[in-house]
Amino acid sequence: MNTGILIAVLIYEVVTIVGVGLFLTARARRAKGGGASEGFALAGRGLGMSHVGVTLALTMLGSAHIWGTTENAYSMGSTAIWFGIACTVMMVVITQCTGPWIRRIGTPTVPDLFGKLYGEKTRLLVACVMAPLVFGCLCLETQCIAVTFQALTGWSYTAGAIVGGIFGILYVLLAGMKEVSWLNMINAILMYVGMIVAFIALFFYLPEGWQGIENDLVAGGNGWMTSIFGNKDLIIGFAIPSVLCCTLFQGISQMGLQTAIAAKDAKTVKKSLVLAGPVNGLFCIIPTFIGMAALVLDSKGMLGDGSRLGAMLAAPQLILQYLPSWIVVLIMASFLGALLSTFAMTSLCPATIFAHDLYGGLYKPKATEKEKVKVMRIAIVIVGILAIALSNFQPTVVTTINWVFTWAFPMFIMVIIALFWKRSTPAAVITMFASWIGNVVWTTFGLQAALGATSVHGAYIAVAISLLFGVVLTAILPGKPGFFKESKRISTARI
Repeated sequence: MNTGILIAVLIYEVVTIVGVGLFLTARARRAKGGGASEGFALAGRGLGMSHVGVTLALTMLGSAHIWGTTENAYSMGSTAIWFGIACTVMMVVITQCTGPWIRRIGTPTVPDLFGKLYGEKTRLLVACVMAPLVFGCLCLETQCIAVTFQALTGWSYTAGAIVGGIFGILYVLLAGMKEVSWLNMINAILMYVGMIVAFIALFFYLPEGWQGIENDLVAGGNGWMTSIFGNKDLIIGFAIPSVLCCTLFQGISQMGLQTAIAAKDAKTVKKSLVLAGPVNGLFCIIPTFIGMAALVLDSKGMLGDGSRLGAMLAAPQLILQYLPSWIVVLIMASFLGALLSTFAMTSLCPATIFAHDLYGGLYKPKATEKEKVKVMRIAIVIVGILAIALSNFQPTVVTTINWVFTWAFPMFIMVIIALFWKRSTPAAVITMFASWIGNVVWTTFGLQAALGATSVHGAYIAVAISLLFGVVLTAILPGKPGFFKESKRISTARI
């Protein structure tokens, strides 16, 4: 264990997280209405363009971008960068389409949006499904935080998860969304300084430089790994599904839209693309290089004690073994900052849904704003503890995230239909259940393998079912006019 590196990283995290949290908490107490639930969960709907852009970028920049990408690059090479491309497309959709729409409507949660479009029962259905989906992402974030602490300290995986989970809870518990946004502004600077330095260091500190890594890949018959287009199977089975999964999940999830809901207005959300797109999308490049280098060195017995470490642990070991301590501090602190940011938002989002849509919408409709904040804080702690416990089950990060993401496909499609075409509650409910059942049957009951269609990702099944059922059922079943159509008609009638 490198004690100096650990102490430096921990000091940075404690000073920033606790310092910013206490400062914002004290300022909120002095401000009128500082304890309102929208102040805690949505920063009083007052985030400016820079805060929206950076917070949106770092909310989506977590386990899949970091250790998930190094893990993917270990097996698929440069094709792993497609996850970053997918997230760039996702940022365009959030900032130019769904984010401004939901901000204009003024709803505090995505389930509440479904309530406005399809009725109260649909709101509760979406709340009960979306909160666990975001919680699934939280478990994967906790897994990668644990790996980071394990690499830094030599602690057990469980100890790393516990310490990292505590930091993640503190990242949001004290001052909510405002705390997350200010910490993200600080961490974004460190993150990119760390990544640029790491990129340069790869050319100087690896045993044979980057050229040696590339030569070894070609000599070992893995020259295809140096191209982002890899091979046909990876494009069909990973690249395209990643674009679909990131866009159609985060484009409508509470996790993807909570930052947009917290913005000053819809124009602010649109302008935030200039920061959100580059800050998020470019990040995958450096972890991809690290993962490919880790594959070569691991296969040659040049990491750790010489035994094969595998995709998950090889990259952290490479960083610790070959890079100078000061660079390791930069990389690990920036990685942890990104991971903790996503941990914070993936705990705040289900807590927001629970407080507004289940506790406030179902159990206690007359709950005060202070009561909702209290419920949110309790929920953040509970989901954080559960994520720590469940993170010991270690599925492949990006693969698992992409499967979780497919569950929101019918939600995305039915929101688009409801906003611009027609609102049929039976069509929406049937479409969602049809897509969920079809996705589960395809991916978990052996149907995919039995049909010899292992390259046909569940994303294709989910989007096909959602489009077919959504369009056909909406067309034939009775319903109301699209939300924006009806709003425009009402506004015109008032004039």
